[in-house]
Amino acid sequence: KQRSNMATKAQQDFCKAIYNAALKLNGISPVFVAAQACLESSWGLKKIGDYNVFGITRGTWPANRCILVLTSEVFSVPNRKFAAPEKVVSVTKRPAGGYRYKVYRLFKNFSSYEECLQEHLRLFQKPGYSDAWPYRKNAREFAKRIVNNVGCKYATDPNYSATMSAMIASVERIVK
Repeated sequence: KQRSNMATKAQQDFCKAIYNAALKLNGISPVFVAAQACLESSWGLKKIGDYNVFGITRGTWPANRCILVLTSEVFSVPNRKFAAPEKVVSVTKRPAGGYRYKVYRLFKNFSSYEECLQEHLRLFQKPGYSDAWPYRKNAREFAKRIVNNVGCKYATDPNYSATMSAMIASVERIVK
């Protein structure tokens, strides 16, 4: 009998495609990269555009290479500002602390998975992640270090490290 938490064939195929593309970049653990892509895109079902599997926001990209998307994020303050066309739809206080925002954000619209993975790698090479970078080949340790409140913080989800640890285990089963 198959366990209900087993990945479908389509999920496994998506996971393996990202894993294999990440192997070629040889920067960050391909298990980490695939786990993060699977988590953030719901196994490829909720990509932004055709290839943004990490939910990478605009940054300094030209607006014409971006897509405006309604998303949910957690911030520590109730009055975070966004520049138009980004805009806040609602803010609710979370019982666990912080504020959940429903907000329209601009996300990068990549032309391929390779372009997305290259940008993902570039972001983690920024000085703000220098504390985490030495651990990039260890999927679980890297996942902890990018959200440990030292340097840049990758994700706003307070349970990100634990969630990533579980996803890493799933990816390891798929790609072994």
